[in-house]
Amino acid sequence: QVLENIPPSISSGVTSSWPEVITSSTEMAIEKRKSTNQRQAKRASRAQPMQSPSKRPSRQSGKRKAAMSSPAMSVQERAKVTKSTSSYAEESITETALTLSDSVVASALSTIVPRSTRTVRSLMQKWEKPILKVVIPGAGGGIPTQGSLAVAKAMVLKFFASEAALGERSDVFQAFRLASGEGQLKLDWDAASGRVSRAKLDLKKTIDSWNECLAMTSGESNANCEIFVCGTKPVTVQALAALLCHEGLHNLARRTRRGNPYLSEDTEHVAMALLGDPQLVHVAS
Repeated sequence: QVLENIPPSISSGVTSSWPEVITSSTEMAIEKRKSTNQRQAKRASRAQPMQSPSKRPSRQSGKRKAAMSSPAMSVQERAKVTKSTSSYAEESITETALTLSDSVVASALSTIVPRSTRTVRSLMQKWEKPILKVVIPGAGGGIPTQGSLAVAKAMVLKFFASEAALGERSDVFQAFRLASGEGQLKLDWDAASGRVSRAKLDLKKTIDSWNECLAMTSGESNANCEIFVCGTKPVTVQALAALLCHEGLHNLARRTRRGNPYLSEDTEHVAMALLGDPQLVHVAS
């Protein structure tokens, strides 16, 4: 759902719309929508360019998953994109995802933020955060436990504290400001740390079936939401930390001007991509 401003020349040949095709890796999750399949079919048939995040209203939905697509996939990558909305709904994204190269992601981001592809790539290299830039779910991981969750939480909280101490010099702040186009932003690190600290494992699939994600933020609103992590699929501790970090970054940045203070999920994902959050495309098995 991040990179939606697809030029017609690039979107042609890709039957699924940008937001529903690419999955933001560290969360590996998209916001669940009741009308996802209907919208996919409608957008696929029209194949029209979509608005950039800055032109779209912020959503107040509490449940989030991450999805985005690239406007500049290679022929090989494009050939692997799922072309059937029915198979997209049935397959597990966590098992059929292809990581996009940083150059492809930079090209995509340059259609959203007011920077050239070269400049975006340079910023991605400068702002890349190791806690986000990991393979999801990773090799050799095990089913999450309370112990591994605690270790991952500590990693994220340490990262949040270090970024918070930098204030506006923080790369996270700079990435969110560029993605949002806002002159002023407030980053609520305390609230973000609280959500990470309270994150829970879903061991019985009561929160989600976990076919499309490994973690999500769920709640009645942006101001009242919590983080849940899949407790039934293997994942490394590093990947678990990346998942928690991604979820914690949602609802972190707030506008200071009048109106809705929360950024759209699309804009948040642009900021995370600038910070090195790997981007995946859903592929047919």
